[in-house]
Amino acid sequence: MDQTSRDIFLRFVDKTIKKAFNVNSLFDPDFHHQNEFINDPARLKALFCTRRAAKSYTAGLYMIKEALENPGVNCLFIGLTRLSAEGIVWKDILKVINAKHNLGMQFNNAKLTATFPNGSVIWLAGVDTNKDEMRKLLGKKYRLVCLDEASLYTINLHLLIYGILKPAVADNRGTICMMGTSSNITRGLFYDITTGAEQGWSLHTWTAFDNPHMRVQWGEEIEEIKTKRPLFMQSTLYKQWYLNQWVVDENALVYKFESGRNVYQNRPQNLHPDGWTFILGVDLGYEDDSAFVVATWHENERTLYIVSTYNQKHMDITDVANKIKELQKSYGIAKIVIDGANKQAVEEIQHRHQIPLEPADKTGKADFIEIMNSELVQGRIKVHDGCKNLISELQSLVWEMDGDKIKLPKREHPALPNHLCDAFLYAWRFTYQYLNEPAEIKVPIGSKRWYDQMNENLFEKALEHFQREKDRETGDFY
Repeated sequence: MDQTSRDIFLRFVDKTIKKAFNVNSLFDPDFHHQNEFINDPARLKALFCTRRAAKSYTAGLYMIKEALENPGVNCLFIGLTRLSAEGIVWKDILKVINAKHNLGMQFNNAKLTATFPNGSVIWLAGVDTNKDEMRKLLGKKYRLVCLDEASLYTINLHLLIYGILKPAVADNRGTICMMGTSSNITRGLFYDITTGAEQGWSLHTWTAFDNPHMRVQWGEEIEEIKTKRPLFMQSTLYKQWYLNQWVVDENALVYKFESGRNVYQNRPQNLHPDGWTFILGVDLGYEDDSAFVVATWHENERTLYIVSTYNQKHMDITDVANKIKELQKSYGIAKIVIDGANKQAVEEIQHRHQIPLEPADKTGKADFIEIMNSELVQGRIKVHDGCKNLISELQSLVWEMDGDKIKLPKREHPALPNHLCDAFLYAWRFTYQYLNEPAEIKVPIGSKRWYDQMNENLFEKALEHFQREKDRETGDFY
């Protein structure tokens, strides 16, 4: 069958289906939020809702609607993995809707495709295992793409959405939908969309109370928690799953950093200016940031101060060398500790640019982070309040989680930036402020403090003389 004959046939099938089936019958007229989301004409849409708010079911309905109304199109559902995508929409959503409305969809369990009589196809895919999974999406044209669990991806969502999927929906003037619930991942594209930092998206929000099929059950669930587990309402999981708030579980944070304890504005002014030692930590990147952290400590104090940070993408070797030289000139750097993974870059910086470097020791990273955390908790590490990007990383970087537990062995969540934190850690491992002792403070002769000390000494001597005389009288010698 040639293309013209195929198009005529598909239009005939489509007209036949439309006469027999009203697409509007798919939707619950009482589920206003769901209907508004699906009928929103925006081509970039985001759905941000609590658990049990029917976001995945909404995606299934939306894809079926587009497939029925537009013969021969492709719709794509993306999950974290192919297996998770199958578990979310395959059996309990697409097959249920097909059976309920007798849509005649043909399911290929091996390819995870659902084909309609009019030639439209719903595809399922997972993209979070590696970058190759993203590239598999190239080459197809899509009418609708629904990306579920949008807050949990480790891949570069900017590249996936704007670099791969946006061109793929251009032919059909299609739509991309990102759907998810809040999580510990308070960085990235979905977080920026839901907080208003990323423009150009139509954001829809609702809770399980707005889902007419869950309203009663959800109320009973929350009432049971209030009665039987009231402390759970203070937990991070409750705030994320039930209130849809962006909060980070403190137990999941990689670094035990607190602004009130670990941020400073000015270093101590009463220390000798020649007693400071400066060290520079450098983490190399190109598509990721290259990061620079300057730390200092004084020979008479046990606190480490982070005085300056810098991070920038697409820095070549000369850019890195020039930045190091700039910081050397500003601070008189005593030692430069650098990520040694890129040996070629490190050797070129040392030999061509004549900069002495100390390779960072990257073994036992999680163990050293724990030691560093003990100093953060004691307030012995302080970050200048102008180092905003480092502070942001410290406050948002979390370990990979398995539910509410940290995965073992510990690994920082790959979706979150950690380049400044790594440079910070490299520098910290070569600092020795914990060995320092306070300097003896000499009191100027003739000052008020000198007179106070003299009077105190005279009083103590008089008291000792009085006690000796009393002992002599009573015969209590020792």
